[in-house]
Amino acid sequence: MVTIPIDWALYQTYLAGELVHEIVMATILHRPVRDMNLGLLDIDTCIALEQLAKVMATAYSNAVRLKIDMVRYNDALDKDESGRSETREENLFNRFPPDEERFLTTPSVVIDSGGRIIVWYLPGALTAMIMKDIHGATHSMSGLLKHSITTSKITQWRTNRSNFHTSPDGMVTPGCINISPAWFQQGREKHGFPNIDPEDGFSPEVSAALKGDAGRNITMSLQRSGIIVSAALRVMHPDLYWAGMETQVRLGKWAARYELDEMHYHLQRWTSVFNVVSIICNRRSPPHRDPKCRPAAFDIMTTAGRYHPVVMDFMNLGIKFLYNSGSMLASSCRLVRHYMNVEEGNRIVTAWYMRDSIHNFVGTPSTEYAKYDRVNM
Repeated sequence: MVTIPIDWALYQTYLAGELVHEIVMATILHRPVRDMNLGLLDIDTCIALEQLAKVMATAYSNAVRLKIDMVRYNDALDKDESGRSETREENLFNRFPPDEERFLTTPSVVIDSGGRIIVWYLPGALTAMIMKDIHGATHSMSGLLKHSITTSKITQWRTNRSNFHTSPDGMVTPGCINISPAWFQQGREKHGFPNIDPEDGFSPEVSAALKGDAGRNITMSLQRSGIIVSAALRVMHPDLYWAGMETQVRLGKWAARYELDEMHYHLQRWTSVFNVVSIICNRRSPPHRDPKCRPAAFDIMTTAGRYHPVVMDFMNLGIKFLYNSGSMLASSCRLVRHYMNVEEGNRIVTAWYMRDSIHNFVGTPSTEYAKYDRVNM
């Protein structure tokens, strides 16, 4: 198991993950919760972790089983499957038709025919304090969000102006930005056995949003959210969680070795086991996939704000989810073609994900699918 420096913010994430895991296990097995070391976790964070754990325990006891084998389904996907071609998606749909249409409104896990967990659906996972925290963090990014919107080709839909709507009260700035303490710039990702000396070629960099003093404030503002989603992953996919922990620590050692002070500063204060978070405000999302996501991994999305009830559609699985404010949804966004449309109100999505190229860069082994086991987690 990785040794996490006790003076890193990630150590508090470790304590949070152990707390959530203990509460979930105690709830499922109907036993008392053991006393836990809470470190520097404040009362609001502990309350949020307890609520998250209770929702996760409910979800784990409410398994939805599908007939589809997601390993074979992934084998049928192209490497850069975007989900944007209706003809291509119709062909896939006919080869792997859903066994029935479902609409989920209560906490659930979705399992394929091989016992692999492919979705965690957690409505009510976030407390009001966490959602307030997300709003505050997003407000500090208003300038970045405003300048993120483009009028480029419609195929670059993630930041195209046509997919955003204005805030009715000006409380949320529409836009989409990516934040990471260490990632590869687009087109510079390495695979295989990359050189680790920054002078020998392309290396991870701090994302533009975290540059300078404003970037330091952003990292601090995301700490509580990072703890919550990481603690959730501790239960959802333990192997991926520990791989994320190991990657962040190895990156920190690499940054210190090569005197990359800005990166090392952010990694010391970054609470998430995920490499990247996207902050997405008031955007409609057409049907799509995210081809860079690993099939056996989980991306975690949370939603906060005031808006009319929204449905998240996992189209290829035949499952729709009520996606109200305070919900958390985890899946591999490569495997699921997903769609959601919001035309009014204020809505903030945080999408946390890992880039496998970063894990590869520091030599963290790849992980397998999470399996459903009613006893061992």
